[in-house]
Formats: sequence, structure tokens, C-alpha cells
Amino acid sequence: MKRNELEDLQQVELAVSRGGQTLRLSLYYLDGLLIDTGPARKQTFLHELFQEWQIEQVVITHHHEDHTGLAHWLQEKKQVPIYMHTLGVSYCQTKAKLPLYRHLFWGARQAFQALPIDARFTTENYTWEVIDTPGHAADHIALYNREKGWLFGGDLYVTPTPKSMFKFESAPKQIESLQKVLTYDFDTYFCAHAGILRNGKAALRKKLDYLQEQERAILTLHERGLSMRQIRREIFPNRHPMHYLSFFENSPMHFIHSVINHEVEVGGKRVGNT
Repeated sequence: MKRNELEDLQQVELAVSRGGQTLRLSLYYLDGLLIDTGPARKQTFLHELFQEWQIEQVVITHHHEDHTGLAHWLQEKKQVPIYMHTLGVSYCQTKAKLPLYRHLFWGARQAFQALPIDARFTTENYTWEVIDTPGHAADHIALYNREKGWLFGGDLYVTPTPKSMFKFESAPKQIESLQKVLTYDFDTYFCAHAGILRNGKAALRKKLDYLQEQERAILTLHERGLSMRQIRREIFPNRHPMHYLSFFENSPMHFIHSVINHEVEVGGKRVGNT
């Protein structure tokens, strides 16, 4: 566990290890606002931290268990309002049914009752704009702090050059979301897994460029008649332990499928690669 401060913001960095893989996660607290709750597996440490912080409201970037694992506890013990995308409200009304590897990594996610977030909200000192950013999850949002010009992006960034994706992810939708947030005036970016990026806009541009390059390569090979497996061997030949640990819920094939499927949905036109 590591705690950092940037002006009036507090960040806590967590690490979770399973099967030889270590995943990192950051939570952010600013002006009475907690952004995401962290996983149930870290409840002992986080319960103490949440008692220390003067949390007045919680905003969740999306419904995944590493971001919502302690929402039930916060609602019961701190009695603070929890806000998220309308779709996320629906997802979280029942206990999450998780694949085994995700349960082992992050722990369970109990049901809780969130409130749908508005397009804009305020804390005592700041105004926040809510930006729909699907691609990693349908209910994914980013938070723009107007006064500071800071962007809190949940799992929109994570890594600049992903070689695989989860079954529930969409590369074309991530491209659209990156294009959207890059129209905002910010430099510092707060990622749920990569931490604080001081040159955040440049980092997001790098990821956008990479995804567009891979999208073009996938569609070019698809138009040449290659199967998805042949495209995978051509563009993403290497395997990663997470592919096996997740029983291929995380796989390059999902990256490729999301691009080709999106092309079909929009009538065969290439999108998101300009």
C-alpha cells in the first residue's frame, strides 16, 4: 500500500497478486469525493482509510468489482450517496456473478443501491463534468474537474498498447471515447490502474494512435480474407499468462472480434481510424 498527495488530492495505490500476476489499483479522494471504492479483498486496509477520510459522496466509474467491491460497506457504514451511470445502477442491484479468476483477484461484490449520476455535479469547491466513455464497460464514465483541468478516467487508459482485450470490451468504442475526452482541456490524468500521469493528454493520444493503427491492420487483413485466428497470429502472436488465467476471457481474439463486429454493425464502413 502506498499513499500519495497532489495538492488537495489523496491517492492510495494497492497491489493484488494471484497466479504470478500482480495488478495495481489506485483510489482517489478529493474535496469530500471518493472516486471508486476498491476491491473487497483489500477491505481491512480500506475500511480504516475510509473511516479516516471525510467522505461525503462516492462516484463509481463503472461496475467492475475492483471499483465497486466496498460500495455495499460504504453504503451501510458511512451512509453516503453513491452515484454511477444508469446502466451501472441496474448492474449493481444484485450480487455480482464473477468468473473464478476475478473473484480470486478482487473478491466478491455485494449488491448495493446506487443513484444515477447527472451530467454535472458539484463538491464544496469544484464543479465536475461526467463524460460517457464506453469501451471497457458499457456504463464507464470519466470525471472532468473543471477548476483544475484534471481528468479521472477509470479504466479508459490502463496501458498504452494493449495486445488483448476482455470479452466485454470494444476497441472501436474505446477509440470513440478517447477521441471524446481528448477534446477537453486537461494535462494531468488519473488512471485507476496506471496511477497519476502528469502528461496525461499525450499518453491518451498515444493509446488512441495505437488503437487506430491496430484497427486499420485488422481490417486490412480481414478484407484480404484472413480468418480471425490468422489475423491473431499475424498481429498478436504472443501469449500472456493472463490469457490462460482468465480462461481466455482476456484474449487478442476479443480485440479482433470487436473491430470486425463493429465494421459489420456500421455497414462495412471503417470507423474511428481518422
